[in-house]
Amino acid sequence: MNLLKNIKYEHKLFILFLLIHLLVWTGVGMIRTVLPTDALEGIYWGSLHDFGTPKHPPLAGWITYLVYSLFKSDFSIYFVSQLFITVGFIYIYKIARLFLDEKKSVCSVMLLEGCWVYGYITGYYGFNPDVILLMLLPMVTYVFLKCMENDKPIDWIKLGVLVGISFMNKYQTVLVLTAMIIWAIIYKREVFKNKCFYISVIIAFLIFLPHLLWLIKYDFFPLLYFEGEFEDNTFIKHITAPFIFLLVQLSLIIGSLLIYGLLKLKQKSEFKLTNVTNNPQSVFLALFIFVPLIIHLLMGAFGGGTMRPRWGFEFWYLTGIALFYFCPTKELSKDDIKYVFKSALGVMLIIFLSLGTLLAVEKNYRSRYNVPQVYGDMKQAWKNQIGTDLKYFGGYIEWTLPLTIYGKDHEQIILDTNGYRNIWINEDDLRKSGILILDRTPEKVEIQLRKSCPYLDENYQVNPVEYKFTIWNALGQPREYTIYYHIVKPEI
Repeated sequence: MNLLKNIKYEHKLFILFLLIHLLVWTGVGMIRTVLPTDALEGIYWGSLHDFGTPKHPPLAGWITYLVYSLFKSDFSIYFVSQLFITVGFIYIYKIARLFLDEKKSVCSVMLLEGCWVYGYITGYYGFNPDVILLMLLPMVTYVFLKCMENDKPIDWIKLGVLVGISFMNKYQTVLVLTAMIIWAIIYKREVFKNKCFYISVIIAFLIFLPHLLWLIKYDFFPLLYFEGEFEDNTFIKHITAPFIFLLVQLSLIIGSLLIYGLLKLKQKSEFKLTNVTNNPQSVFLALFIFVPLIIHLLMGAFGGGTMRPRWGFEFWYLTGIALFYFCPTKELSKDDIKYVFKSALGVMLIIFLSLGTLLAVEKNYRSRYNVPQVYGDMKQAWKNQIGTDLKYFGGYIEWTLPLTIYGKDHEQIILDTNGYRNIWINEDDLRKSGILILDRTPEKVEIQLRKSCPYLDENYQVNPVEYKFTIWNALGQPREYTIYYHIVKPEI
């Protein structure tokens, strides 16, 4: 109790905010009966114990698989997801303290509850590389600032480790690294003559090296996923892709802007930009916010195709700090801090109820897949026709992933999301074992089969079997799905 008495009012609210956020967004996922596809992919990829995946570097898969293996529960995945975000919040606060006073630093983090990537998005998609970046990018940014401020060898070592780990999670780390380099060129050119800088680079490179060697071995296989997003390359896409991406990114922070705007009105504070000058702090915030956004927009303008909004979600972590820095309020009172806290909880409640209602009422296989029935029936169909144990599933990954993760025997998947080859499965073994292909239409079953089993003769007859099953939402309302499967017999 004495310890609590010594904690400042704003810090008490901050701790309470972190705990509520952690509990609320961990709990909402439990409305589902199956983990989100991103988390299921992570478990599967992590189980292969390799230095790469078809989409990303391996870190997210390793962590997801480790957590799921240790605790054997969906809850553990949702909890770790929000734990990473909570740690990210703490580091955002630490960054804020380098720009703002304590009260505004606390409020700059609580404002982020209005940025729906921290609630709705992570609640719906569970644990994935984006969630890890929501923790790692604030950590990298904070340690970079400490390196620039103190130039201590230990901070440079930490920076190298964090950058290396971040690259082992997602390639988009390079966008923040670009902002760091631009800022250093402008204000701290002497760091490029500092041996600690090069030690940091070497450490980061050595951590990333195993994945780099993996990329070389498999001809930079994950780039096929990124390349596939730009296949629909029409002229109009070069205009609409970046425009839509920008609109979605701006929509992310509407809640934060609303809370901040109402705080300014409550204080009767002027809506006036300040600190928009050529000083290191202003340029730092501008670079770290706008460099990733501009690079994404240029990618869309030159590449066309499809730009996934999620590519930019993790780069808004400095939003609250930038608002207080560039459009400052008056000195915050206890009442002001309480207002921001209550507003953050209000936004949290609205988003929580929206997502919770969606997950409860939707009759969607992505969140309420009837795995026991489908898995049992597919195993039985294979047993009746082949007589041996089923080893491989193929086809639409959102049908097959839950079966292999929750299924008793954890059969392997032959294809990834868009039909990319599975580099971990040997064709000779596939011939001997056979495979069950599962997809949404007979035509898709045949397409997936041809990709999965290129050794089959072009005259091979594909006769998909129609299969129906029912799912129920949390209100007990049913929906029937019709899918198709085909069994490729083992070659003796």
